[in-house]
Amino acid sequence: MQRQFGLIAALFVFCPWLAACNNDDVVILPSGDADIADSADSSLSALADSGVPDAAPDATASTPDASAPNADSSSMSDAPDGATDANSAADGNGVTPQLLLSYNGSSQSELVVVDVGSRAVSGRLSYPGYIGTTYVGATSPWLLEQAQDIVAALDPLQPWLVRGSWNVSLADAIDGGAPSSDPVAVVIAAGTKAYVLRYTRNEIAVIDTSHGGADGATAMGSIDLSAEVQANGDGFVEMTAGAYDPGRGRVYVLLANINRTLVANDGFTLLCANTRPTVVAIDVATDTLIDLNGAADGVGISLSGYDPAWGQAAMVYDNASDRLLVLHAGCNVSEDGGAIGALQGRGIEEVSLFAATTRTLLDLTDAGYPQSLVYIDANRAIVQLDTAYTWDPTIPTLGSPIANAPTAYDWDGHGNLVGIAPRNGADGGQVGWNVVSVPVAGGEVITLVTDPFSLSGGFVSGAQLWPRP
Repeated sequence: MQRQFGLIAALFVFCPWLAACNNDDVVILPSGDADIADSADSSLSALADSGVPDAAPDATASTPDASAPNADSSSMSDAPDGATDANSAADGNGVTPQLLLSYNGSSQSELVVVDVGSRAVSGRLSYPGYIGTTYVGATSPWLLEQAQDIVAALDPLQPWLVRGSWNVSLADAIDGGAPSSDPVAVVIAAGTKAYVLRYTRNEIAVIDTSHGGADGATAMGSIDLSAEVQANGDGFVEMTAGAYDPGRGRVYVLLANINRTLVANDGFTLLCANTRPTVVAIDVATDTLIDLNGAADGVGISLSGYDPAWGQAAMVYDNASDRLLVLHAGCNVSEDGGAIGALQGRGIEEVSLFAATTRTLLDLTDAGYPQSLVYIDANRAIVQLDTAYTWDPTIPTLGSPIANAPTAYDWDGHGNLVGIAPRNGADGGQVGWNVVSVPVAGGEVITLVTDPFSLSGGFVSGAQLWPRP
């Protein structure tokens, strides 16, 4: 699959089964199979200490009613041994795993929350705009209203309710540029400070999570990255993903530095520009950039891949190995007359934070279009291409495809992919959607909910679990 830059680029960030897209729907996990109950406990405690305001009424939010889609009870008997217990785990605050599903229509979008344990829709939230998705942090899930320049902290107990929201449009809009800043990530640092990465702008919005109102508070500051714009790009750094390193007091930001205007004659195949993605670091105490590369030009670490994925699918922070892992989609060399040449720069790259060096861990030149990376531990990961594959990060080759993997999914920490898959009719055409749980080993499909969305004529833009496994 190839990204289409002839249309509004941001629209195609969140359409993993359309051509010209990349996936932003998989949460990056800490090492190991963390118990979800402990994770939920710590997340709620941290949120209570963070100063995020109490839930504000939202006219578009609703709880389920008799018409809300529910699971087919007949599927319960299909669950393998232990599946019900794993999916129903709850902490002392009564938090069970909630799957956050994002759906984008032509002018309106919808967040649908599915309780994995009870196999029912917990609630839903409608909001304006044709693009939007979720972003799961350590202390709170977030809703990114990308067409409206709004980021909203969701209630951890009822994640279809907004606790506080912020307008991150700033004042750096470019005449003739993208109509919105397309926020793709909310990176929480120490205390109540958060960094909002905006794909179509060159400034990071800095917000105070203790001051958010129902109508959208404004950013308390910004960090200008325009000095990192490269000469042969499109005038933007394309900030795509971020990670917080509490030990060093840094936020690492991945800059794609592509040229969205450089496409082949087909109108959508991205061609290689003489630019390179970089990783830069922000000192959270001063909100200034740190020089990561010593005597080399610039302040960032230059990567060898090209065209990274977006958001939580793009970059893994592996604290145990003091490294970042970056997923690249690659680009095609331009041939005479605008023809499409060889593919370059597709794979998974390691960035050593200790040595400030990089190396390719997995070459995906001959593989399908990269959409997402889930890192579980040093020997286990999941890579989504044409379908999902297992991968041992110590081995330079992909593992086996995962049978019946959902189209968009998250890892539940108990051996299953939980997500959304199209439901096809007798003629093979799609007739609806199923929320499913699929074990990585075995591939048996457990249907949790049928047709969760109330909107029609759109596309799924995200599937994430809260609390984080």
